[in-house]
Amino acid sequence: MADHRTDSMQPLSLAFVGDAVYSVYVRAHLLLEKPYLKPDAIHREANSLVNASAQARALDYLRKTELTEEEWDVARKARNKSSATRAKNASIKDYRNASGLEALIGHLHILGNLERIDELMEIILKIGRDNNE
Repeated sequence: MADHRTDSMQPLSLAFVGDAVYSVYVRAHLLLEKPYLKPDAIHREANSLVNASAQARALDYLRKTELTEEEWDVARKARNKSSATRAKNASIKDYRNASGLEALIGHLHILGNLERIDELMEIILKIGRDNNE
């Protein structure tokens, strides 16, 4: 059964929260995986995963393989909202798809569904690792 607690929230506000949660997951993962890295190296590696094109690829993969109809609906709503800004070095399509992924992560975080965030982030990090090899 769908949980509608975030229905009245703006999709791009969910993306704002999701962006922060996503960044923390990536940085914590890198620190645990490579504790010997200095902060500047962690920052560089994190940027390869926390950017619009990487997030757009992740959403595309998740949409095809993992997302429930409700999860896709949250991402789709944010993806379809226009924003006055966009990321540097990203197409509008990638930026919007990245916003969709961030909104989904924000939605799950607000609902307290950390287990689902863990599941999705594990997949996203694997995709990112595979693309960086």
